[in-house]
Amino acid sequence: MQKIRAFSVFELVLVMIIIGIILSIIVINFKNDELLRAANQVATHIKYTQYLALIDDKFNPEDKNWFKGRWQIYFIKTVDSKSVLHYAIFSDSGGYSGSPDGYEVAKNPLNPTKVLTVAHAGISTIKPTDELDLMSKFNIKDIELLGGCSHYNSTRISFDTLGRPYKGNPKSSTNSTQNLITSICQIRLTHKNKECIYINITPITGLITIGNPQKQCQVN
Repeated sequence: MQKIRAFSVFELVLVMIIIGIILSIIVINFKNDELLRAANQVATHIKYTQYLALIDDKFNPEDKNWFKGRWQIYFIKTVDSKSVLHYAIFSDSGGYSGSPDGYEVAKNPLNPTKVLTVAHAGISTIKPTDELDLMSKFNIKDIELLGGCSHYNSTRISFDTLGRPYKGNPKSSTNSTQNLITSICQIRLTHKNKECIYINITPITGLITIGNPQKQCQVN
């Protein structure tokens, strides 16, 4: 009779350890991939905001506050006292309220039936782009504007018709060149596993680059 060889306890434990190591590597790579995908999406949408500003000159000689209506990307952390993390791309042209109204929000270039905001941004009459919810889609727990785009805890970047980036809320500006970004702007995305990645925006040109993920974020 042919003997049937069974696994020993040691061999079973060894297999389980190997499987655990493989799964941990997969999870780590998946998290890093989430961080990179989130950074690539945000960088692409910042560039799209700049493009909208380039093709839509807001100058109006009959309105001294015309510059407050520039195209901007607004990273939103709270809605109705609830913690969220999403963003909207809009042109604040309806009375310069500082908030994205339905008709002010940019259409999604990949799907014009949707707009570049999310459902819980207080706009219920339009179809949102769910991918803009960084917390739900990519497990991003925080986004911070540092360096040249840091401005009184503001989480906005706007662009003029020359493509130049500005910091802060355009609503609060008193002239057309106030808050022009003059040094490297850094946008830090932090994953729930505490890894982070930086998106860099060059002043004047608005050139965008993405750094490598960091396992330990530098806290300013």
